[in-house]
Amino acid sequence: MVVEKIEVPPQFEDILFPRHPIHQDAGKLAKFLTDLEFVRLPAEVLHTAKRVTLDTIGCIAAGAATPLGRKILAAYSGGAGVSGCCVPGTELRLPPSLAAKAASWLSDVLDYEDVACGHPSATVIPAALAVAEHLTATPQRFLAGVVAGYEAGLRVHDATRANPEAYRRLAVYHAWHGVAAGAAAIVVAGGSEAEVRSALGHAAANTNIPIWYVQYGKPAHALKANYGQMTLGGVDAALCARQYIVGPFAMLSDPERGFAQIIGSDSFDPKQLSAGLSQRWRISELSIKAFPCCAFLHTSIDAAASAVKDQDIAVDQIESVSIRCFSRITEWFSDAAPATDIDGQLSVQYVTAMGLLSREPGRHWFAPEMMENPVVAELMRKMIVEIDPVAEKAFWEDGQYKSSVRIRLRDGRTFDATADWAPGHWRRPLSDADVESKFLSNVRGTPLQAKGDQIIETIMTLDRADSMGDLCGLLPV
Repeated sequence: MVVEKIEVPPQFEDILFPRHPIHQDAGKLAKFLTDLEFVRLPAEVLHTAKRVTLDTIGCIAAGAATPLGRKILAAYSGGAGVSGCCVPGTELRLPPSLAAKAASWLSDVLDYEDVACGHPSATVIPAALAVAEHLTATPQRFLAGVVAGYEAGLRVHDATRANPEAYRRLAVYHAWHGVAAGAAAIVVAGGSEAEVRSALGHAAANTNIPIWYVQYGKPAHALKANYGQMTLGGVDAALCARQYIVGPFAMLSDPERGFAQIIGSDSFDPKQLSAGLSQRWRISELSIKAFPCCAFLHTSIDAAASAVKDQDIAVDQIESVSIRCFSRITEWFSDAAPATDIDGQLSVQYVTAMGLLSREPGRHWFAPEMMENPVVAELMRKMIVEIDPVAEKAFWEDGQYKSSVRIRLRDGRTFDATADWAPGHWRRPLSDADVESKFLSNVRGTPLQAKGDQIIETIMTLDRADSMGDLCGLLPV
């Protein structure tokens, strides 16, 4: 079925199929998503899609087991029903867009989900899961949708990348995640090119204000980058498009009134919307996190933990710790007395203390007894956080989160350690065993613990399954 054309004044373009050259690259992206087929996806791309699905479900389950996660579940429990879509690891069943929103929010509670110019999995995986369950889509459609979310979303990020001054004012860095969710949802659902274009337009129009989560005072607000609302908007975009409710595709690439302007970017490069399609698979550049906190802080944790382990340093002998990093950390993520779990996730001092203490990563990092531990507080007081010009240049020019740590002991000895890339970064990836171990750690003590090994096996063989039934049967409580 073809979407009925809307009568518009002659001075305007067709809202779904605009002819002006400025829209050509967005059109190529829409055609790519329409034609994206499971059988054409490289094996390593499919493998990454399965890995990140497993990792995100673990993050959702872990998030649900935190105090904030329980509050989120309580906020939506009144709308639960037996016939809705599941929120993994919980008893909740909700309409697809709300189920995706709740799962998305839970995945970000611990800041433990993947990173790739933001956190694509926080919107892509919940959107794809909810639509797949709602429409009884095949596993192959689900996996294609996961890939689609990354390929579309990260190219929208590239096309709307802001200059440093705009980046400091608005979270342009995060605003594209709703389009990623919409792309994932519509590819899982399937549809014509007109439906894909309409869904992308809806998703762009549904984008919420790109808020920064560290700019409004302490304690840091629980919405963070508001991925839940972006995911809801993306799922709604696909559901509307399937009912032939026309979305404003042209706004995706309109340089004057379009998406880039709306999210506060001062830069728009439409060619990035189609750059490297089918050649450069952006999902291959995601990083699965090794630590539950902002990715900016991971190299500091890694450097500190490596120094303690390699030099056999006794923590009670530490006199001072110098952390040298880029200015974004000194400006936004330096907090020697975090008051809440979210503050802790955004404090380079707190998470570096976890590295110095060799604490196994997980939600227990932010348990009240850990955050109130006097040993942790004393370690944070010994830390100095400074700008390293080399790290600053690497951050702005190469997107590198480089950090160095110098530990001085009471006897005068000093030990230095530098981390150029964090463990889990796609240049330094976690092994499959590492990803599975992280998943099992995340579901430990949750209702999914007893099903952990079965969930791993089901997801990692999902491309060979006939239906999503086995996985959808394992995720609810």
